[in-house]
Amino acid sequence: MTIEEFLKLASKYKIDNIQITEFQSNDLDLSILNDKQKNFNILSSSSYQIKAKINNKYCKVSANYLSEDLYNLLLFKAQNIEANYEDYLIDKDLKEKPLLAKKVKDIDIKRFLNLYNLTKRHKYITNLEINYSLSNSSKRIINLKGLDISTRSSIEIFDVQATAKINNETYTNNDTIYNVNEDINFEEVVNKVLNDIELNVNQKKLKTAKYNVILSETFASQILKEFINLLSKEEVRNKTSCLENKLNKKIFSNKLTIIEDPTNKKYPAYTKFDNEGTKTYKKELIKNGVLKTYLYNNKEALLDKKESTGNAFSNSISAVNLYIKESTQAKNFFTELQNGLYISKYQETGGITLNPTTGDISVQIYGYIVENGHIVGTFEPCVLATSIFELFNNIKEIGSSKKFKTSKTASPKLLVENMSISSN
Repeated sequence: MTIEEFLKLASKYKIDNIQITEFQSNDLDLSILNDKQKNFNILSSSSYQIKAKINNKYCKVSANYLSEDLYNLLLFKAQNIEANYEDYLIDKDLKEKPLLAKKVKDIDIKRFLNLYNLTKRHKYITNLEINYSLSNSSKRIINLKGLDISTRSSIEIFDVQATAKINNETYTNNDTIYNVNEDINFEEVVNKVLNDIELNVNQKKLKTAKYNVILSETFASQILKEFINLLSKEEVRNKTSCLENKLNKKIFSNKLTIIEDPTNKKYPAYTKFDNEGTKTYKKELIKNGVLKTYLYNNKEALLDKKESTGNAFSNSISAVNLYIKESTQAKNFFTELQNGLYISKYQETGGITLNPTTGDISVQIYGYIVENGHIVGTFEPCVLATSIFELFNNIKEIGSSKKFKTSKTASPKLLVENMSISSN
């Protein structure tokens, strides 16, 4: 059943206010181990979110296909839920030129297979695993009031993991690139992973102490991703965010500005509107250390007598294309650090633990020892114990270029002072 056919049935059930959000995706996934192709999959999928106003109540159902049975489900929900606060705050003027999506036929599988040849200059490498995905997605919202808006995005994800065996010890290193509308230099990414892995030999055990550290783009981006939930007005209202009562107060270093820009077509999660149809826009959430706004969907906006900030995503309040604003001055961070640690990555299995009510952070980290402005080796896995307030207040310098290292967040390198590092 098409969307238009489904909407025509509304009059049969005496519903005059109904809206459909259609999500479509076309995904390609490719996996290669050494010089052999492991997997190659192409998947297309669609899903729908239907919202209707029945007896002055807003009802919502989700489905993978449209059928008349969904009307009965909406009516059943209207009979069994209390009045709620959802509303449609949709801007009808959201016309745009569609993004040019990379096509599957443009993917050069032979080039990926040839990446294994780069390992021949590294005698310790035992395995090289390549994972590549291309996702073209679109979102359309249509209702009985004449609204019909759509947006689309395209993103490539290139992940490399290398394994080496040195002196009977196994070492791994990896990197992930998120890319939009540009060409990835696959060979450059692989070479960096291969070159860095040999630095893991003879890891040094650190003393438990406070260190000045550089946070890599990858690590800082992941911290920022965990930070998103704290900005949700729903979490603040439920007293499950440590940012409660912090609005318009200086809570972080004045060097820190955090921006969300869903409308930038060069960023991975480009969208002109959120899942409720509210227009998205570029906004400063933290400006010079001051919390300027929480994130709202329609429900929280109505409860707070404000307008939605266009942050209704994935059935919750979230942010996309969130980043730490870069510095305008380029500096050599290792020269600035002189002596300390370069935290390059974290233990992905356990992830980063950020307590939402206290802001406390605990994470197992990996990285390099820096002496006199130069990397001299690596350290054994340690635990970074801090808080979001301490970490963001102790920022001394912010890098001049950022990278999207997750699908939602980006950050430049950060130079942070006096971080507590515990040796395992």
